[in-house]
Amino acid sequence: MKKNKFQIKREATFESFIDAGLNLLIDRAYDPVSVEDISRAAGYSKGAFYVHFVSKEDFLQHLLEKRQMKKEIIIGYLDQMEQVSVKPLTLDEAAKHAAELLYSYYINKPSWEITSFAMNMPTYKVLQKCKAYVRLYELWVEENALYIKWLKERKLIDACIDPEYTAKIICAVLDGVIKQSYVFGQPATFRSFLDALSVFFTLDREHVSPRILKSFSESEEHL
Repeated sequence: MKKNKFQIKREATFESFIDAGLNLLIDRAYDPVSVEDISRAAGYSKGAFYVHFVSKEDFLQHLLEKRQMKKEIIIGYLDQMEQVSVKPLTLDEAAKHAAELLYSYYINKPSWEITSFAMNMPTYKVLQKCKAYVRLYELWVEENALYIKWLKERKLIDACIDPEYTAKIICAVLDGVIKQSYVFGQPATFRSFLDALSVFFTLDREHVSPRILKSFSESEEHL
């Protein structure tokens, strides 16, 4: 059935809210983002927002459903890098490529990908008010767990490592790295991303470069 002008305009308004709201939420994740902020960014009134959404929580649910955040981003990228190199990646190479990918999301936000959105997750109080954020963070943990399982399947890390637990630690460290960058007013570094993605593994030292081993030794000395 052909859409009339009203339906076309309504859908365009809905998309404007979704696009503007997501960009705003990613860019200002550590500050509260109100319905007024989302409406202003979309170029519409607060009343127009409530024509399309019941609440901010409802908006977030629509946002997640509409954008269909992609999964298997990290391992998909590692598979691609392995095809390019025409040989299996070492632990050093895998960690480096994973860090490069996530760091690129961090410095090039906003993005529709789960990595950019989840790495710039709001504060605890904001999370508690919006279940959609909690689900997004769960997806972020799952994404990192897939990365750890990928390494285990290739016997690059110890078989006894728990993917889910380790993924939560990685997410917590990345979250802390980014929060710290806000506190000090200095951008997070690639090195901090690399350390977060590798420092919790029991290493197969035959597959790891001296530079990475030195990083682990220095970290252990400060514990």
